[in-house]
Amino acid sequence: MKHLAWTALMLTGYATAEWKAANEQVTAAAKEPQIAAVLEAVNALDAALVKDNHAAFAAGLAKDLVVNNPQNGISISGATGRRNTAGLISYSSYIRSVEYAGMHGDMVLLMGDERVMPKGDSTLSGKEVRRRFTDLWKMEDGRWVLTVRQSTIVAP
Repeated sequence: MKHLAWTALMLTGYATAEWKAANEQVTAAAKEPQIAAVLEAVNALDAALVKDNHAAFAAGLAKDLVVNNPQNGISISGATGRRNTAGLISYSSYIRSVEYAGMHGDMVLLMGDERVMPKGDSTLSGKEVRRRFTDLWKMEDGRWVLTVRQSTIVAP
């Protein structure tokens, strides 16, 4: 049934990005102003990915972003933004299940499970990919930006 849903998504050309709280702790945490603001930033970042809005995606990234990426490499100094602009980070769907949301000093830490559907020149294009993620967000120039990310493929 899940395969049929993904097939329908691909045939209609509908792109979607959303997150959901996986438990009551996350639901409660999402009411905290800083965490709520970061979850809005997550929505904007993920929507930029499915809409191929490279400028909006880059705007959600910290200047010093470091990513341990699903290709088992480290991306630093703008490499993630360049990979997005080159079409290597592009999805038709991005669904997150946030299992932890909390403050970590003055930053917000999110952890959980995500399901993406890569498209275009992306690795595994057209196949649902399940990943575990850890994201650390910080305030930079008056807005929340992704500063550290770890993402590991669990099952293609």
